[in-house]
Amino acid sequence: MDLSFRRAAPEDVPAAQAAYRQIIDHLARTADFPHWHTEDHPRPAQVAAWIAAGELYLAHTPDDTGSASPAEIAGVVVLNHATAGGYDDADWAIDAAPEEVLVVHVLGVTPDHLGQGVARFLIDSSLQAAREQGCRTLRLDAYVENLPARTLYARHGFTDLGVHTLDYDGTDLEQFHLFEQVL
Repeated sequence: MDLSFRRAAPEDVPAAQAAYRQIIDHLARTADFPHWHTEDHPRPAQVAAWIAAGELYLAHTPDDTGSASPAEIAGVVVLNHATAGGYDDADWAIDAAPEEVLVVHVLGVTPDHLGQGVARFLIDSSLQAAREQGCRTLRLDAYVENLPARTLYARHGFTDLGVHTLDYDGTDLEQFHLFEQVL
């Protein structure tokens, strides 16, 4: 599949919100390993805030020449330097300042694009974005029950630092695997 990766623009808010809604609804009908539908996460206001902050990125089909339509979005990911409470307790491979660490959040693939390598593309693109931003490492977490994500990250060269208790406001989920790839 031919995909492009770009930062979402303000005009992409409705399409990005629709993409996340498609993912949440699909998870509700299938196996919701990350528990997005039970947590109603992410909410539309959060998606808009990530776009306004320049943190939400889109994997999209080549037809996307301006603002994306929901059909053109194959995947979404948030990249920033924010970490949940508990990240500081991990035994990371390198000691890096917050601005040297890019953190992956709410990576998702839209239902029409599942099984086509979009998640791998998002990880590769996130690694490239981290390098371009001068970061020394890419970090992320996956809920303990999210075996597909944990498998993807391990296959992609991330080190699994095991289960940690994280504090995400507004959720009852606490146990996550932490992952790191030093660049």
